[in-house]
Amino acid sequence: MTLEDMRKVIQKDPETMNLNILDVDIYKVYQYLLDRDAHFTKDGYQPVLRTDPYIEIVYRPTKEKALEIKRQKIKQHLKFYDSEVYIQDATLEEFEVFNEERKKAFDLASEFIQNYKKDRYHKGLYIYGKYATGKSYLISAIAQALAEKNITVLFVYMPDLVRSIKQGMNEGNLEERINSLKQADVLMLDDMGGENMSPWFRDEVLVPIMQYRLSAKLPVFMTSNFEFVSLVDALTVNKDEMNRVKAARLIQRLKDLMTYVKLTEQQFKG
Repeated sequence: MTLEDMRKVIQKDPETMNLNILDVDIYKVYQYLLDRDAHFTKDGYQPVLRTDPYIEIVYRPTKEKALEIKRQKIKQHLKFYDSEVYIQDATLEEFEVFNEERKKAFDLASEFIQNYKKDRYHKGLYIYGKYATGKSYLISAIAQALAEKNITVLFVYMPDLVRSIKQGMNEGNLEERINSLKQADVLMLDDMGGENMSPWFRDEVLVPIMQYRLSAKLPVFMTSNFEFVSLVDALTVNKDEMNRVKAARLIQRLKDLMTYVKLTEQQFKG
């Protein structure tokens, strides 16, 4: 095929018909059209014609490849504490906003994601609500959005944490496990109060973690079925005044670390 034949093909194609193409670029553009129409891809990348400031063929990821890259990035920066109990593919865009409290939750989550920097402290969120109000969905969406921005998040399902700490005592690596919780860039604790918690776990594990993160200005996110007042009762364990005082001290640290967010209506209305 001659250059003139190739130019005729180029001039008939809607994508290239209005381009002013030099003879030296004719074959390049023609080859691009052939690859485009054949849906040519190489290792998940497809050709795209760039015309400014000069004509060249560049390769961009297909939708499938872009999704794979996104998941790899999330996997690299979203760490888990012994189990991966979170909502995959949760996004803030899919969090339903149909009342003022959910708008507040959405706005606070968006603000944190947009403004978070390691050298500038931002309070996390304490997300309270009953079953199916979207607490775990929202915290999962925040975690994944941060991971996409190369921010390392440690995601912890609280019942698994209690079990893991007991395991750490048996294996002799308890301090290492606790330090990972203390030092994570962003710590997320899902389902606070949904586990069988001993006074020892409360006072020797949770309190030091929260105190460390408060002093180091490291953000914490938490979901719970309990409001702060009810959480005091849940954390008192042994129902005596001394235990209640210790539980209240933990709650005060949580208040200092997090902004209280309430979700009272179900995530998916139908």
